[in-house]
Amino acid sequence: MKVDDAIETIARYFNDLIGSIVPGLILAVGLTIMHFGPQRIGDVSKSLESAAVAIVILGLMFASGHALIGIFEVLIQPGLRLSRIVKRFDEASAKQRQSYVLFVEILSKLQSGNETETRGVWSYNDLRSVALSISVEGASLGRRFMFISMLCNGVGAALLLMAADFIFCMIFDQKLLYSYVEAPNWIAQSILIFFVAIVLFKRGEIFYERAMATPFSIAVAELKFKRERNVSE
Repeated sequence: MKVDDAIETIARYFNDLIGSIVPGLILAVGLTIMHFGPQRIGDVSKSLESAAVAIVILGLMFASGHALIGIFEVLIQPGLRLSRIVKRFDEASAKQRQSYVLFVEILSKLQSGNETETRGVWSYNDLRSVALSISVEGASLGRRFMFISMLCNGVGAALLLMAADFIFCMIFDQKLLYSYVEAPNWIAQSILIFFVAIVLFKRGEIFYERAMATPFSIAVAELKFKRERNVSE
């Protein structure tokens, strides 16, 4: 593979790499400090001097990050929705936004001219994909918001698992934890970690909604600008 091709590939999947590696890294560092002590972090850092070891560790962090996002979607998110901490994306409400309505109108005029037919054939996600393909800026912004949402949810899942592991060890077998000379109250630590995780989940929800809705407004602006420019010419 050429150097330019490799750089382009890395740039294209940079958000996915960071969004997966960071949660996996946080989970690994947190569990290591919790069970083996901070000195083990230094030992691992020294091993990163080897390129082969660094690649293997990054690969493990990437896989762990994707596993965390999967755990969030399958196990954590349903519980958050059940407790009404986060809401399911309201597609019906999103379809009533002016940007979505205008996008459907413009798209129907460019195609069959039948707005009802366009609404019936195309689903919300289909139309969002069209909006992303129309606007480069909208696609970039949509991916950025989705990356932030994925990162927040992944880090929140990592913190939640760390808190659950910490509470389990404190209740059933404290010998599994590294013994610190001075440490804050474990209940206070657990509450703090849970609070930060909930805040991250809420931020993830906000940016997910932005990622799902923003591309329509940008695509509408570009389509109207191009159509008005063509008419004037």
